[in-house]
Amino acid sequence: MSKRLQLTLNGDAWAAVEILTSAANENFKNGRVTFSDAINEMILSAKVDIPLLQSKHINLRRSLRAMADQDEIDVEAAIKTLMDFKNKTSKKAKQLALKSEA
Repeated sequence: MSKRLQLTLNGDAWAAVEILTSAANENFKNGRVTFSDAINEMILSAKVDIPLLQSKHINLRRSLRAMADQDEIDVEAAIKTLMDFKNKTSKKAKQLALKSEA
């Protein structure tokens, strides 16, 4: 059973799909690999790092509000932790993007 889903890919994701599709179709005389085929294979074959995925989409304001609701909190330490976390995850995302280009 297949389902249709419309989604939006960012520029880096679309470039990865195009590269994979082009590579799969190069010198492939007995068929054709479509963008959908490539995306399905990427989804099935990829191991997703859940904490990294979550960190890419963390809402700093929501996190700060949750911390502010706590009884005792060191505000400066909390802000530093969140900013370090954000910087660390953006570095990981850049490293993963570089690995996928290689």
